[in-house]
Amino acid sequence: MYEYCDLKWGTITASGLLALLIGVAAFLFPRHAIGLIVTFTVVVILVLAGTLIAEGLFMEGRGMSKWVIAGIGMVGILLALVALMHPQWIIVTAGVLIGICLIVFGCLMILAAATIIFDFFVRNIVAFSSFFAVMLGAYFVVVPENSLYIFTLTIGTFLILYGVVRMVYGIRLREWQKTCPVSYRQQR
Repeated sequence: MYEYCDLKWGTITASGLLALLIGVAAFLFPRHAIGLIVTFTVVVILVLAGTLIAEGLFMEGRGMSKWVIAGIGMVGILLALVALMHPQWIIVTAGVLIGICLIVFGCLMILAAATIIFDFFVRNIVAFSSFFAVMLGAYFVVVPENSLYIFTLTIGTFLILYGVVRMVYGIRLREWQKTCPVSYRQQR
């Protein structure tokens, strides 16, 4: 009944502010955001490849050869170095993968709209947005160079909206918590 009394309004507001700031930065400086995405991807690939090499070299017992696992790690390091020297490789690859995911997700949601959703208004909204996802995915597959740029702008816009909503919710939550019964507040 008084679930909102337990929520931390300050944390919710701060997370909204952080999302808003990241969204504004991604929206205003999409090329820098793409550079950060590429750098982060390279770091993740290097960490995972290093882990595979270490696991492969110190592995004991039967099963897959430790040299095969270490070799896969070496391929990962080579891919990370290529991505570092040619960042457009990751941008194109990410564009194609995002496009394929959008096409698959959009087709599944169109199927859901046609078979599962019975409300006319909701079905039309789901079908329209899913059709848009399929078209956007097809564009990303055909023109992968621009896809990460558009995706970054989209994520930036989403984070701006999410941050504003989260901040407003946190501020409203602070006001609502003033109405919590004293006995409930003392319990906690």
